[in-house]
Amino acid sequence: MQLKVVVCEDDSIISNDIKNRILEVRPDYKVDIYNTGEELLLAKKNFDIVFLDIEMQGKDGMTVAKELRTTKFTGHIIFLTSHTEFMPDAFKVKAFRFLNKPVQMEKLKEAIVESEKEILTNKKIILIDYGVEVLVNISDILYIEAQKNKTTVFTPDEAIETNYTLKYWLQELGTADFFQVHKSYMVSLRHIKKMDSDCIMLHGTDVSVPVSRRNTGAVKNAFFEYVKINARYM
Repeated sequence: MQLKVVVCEDDSIISNDIKNRILEVRPDYKVDIYNTGEELLLAKKNFDIVFLDIEMQGKDGMTVAKELRTTKFTGHIIFLTSHTEFMPDAFKVKAFRFLNKPVQMEKLKEAIVESEKEILTNKKIILIDYGVEVLVNISDILYIEAQKNKTTVFTPDEAIETNYTLKYWLQELGTADFFQVHKSYMVSLRHIKKMDSDCIMLHGTDVSVPVSRRNTGAVKNAFFEYVKINARYM
């Protein structure tokens, strides 16, 4: 899933380093950098995750977090700090977690995966099924099938026809959790149960999703990489 992420840190070397590390774990993420809390507050954008330095010039991170929450910001706040004494105040702004400086790659990866998992569980999309709005949890999507200029989104409970293309869904959902296995199919990597050379079985359905021969190796690599990154947090 493509998430919108912010790194708010007044040291440009640190902020760029964290951005590069985030993209190393999740290349599909859109990552913006703000050098001050004031810039972040003025942006007034809807972000999913904010990596926020507590000790900044001007407004400190805790103040920025409080102001974000007053604007009804519901995303995850991950504080960057060298001091644990700020932790009690973090509960007041519903911080997702702390990362100690210098940030360790393994801790950053863990924070990203855990945050993404929680966001994905709660994130929904609205689909129009024959004129009726249907609210679907992204985490419930098993696979998407293309038919001409339309696609059908399959969950364990329903099949919803949409006017979107597979290309649209790849851009909307990203390639961290989904993969196009065939010109007419993309699947959720989290729901793969069994994989053969020419098809995939998914949890929650008896349907066998075809895999094109030229995609077999790439699908296996994508799935193994997904498991490697997510296994300890699943």
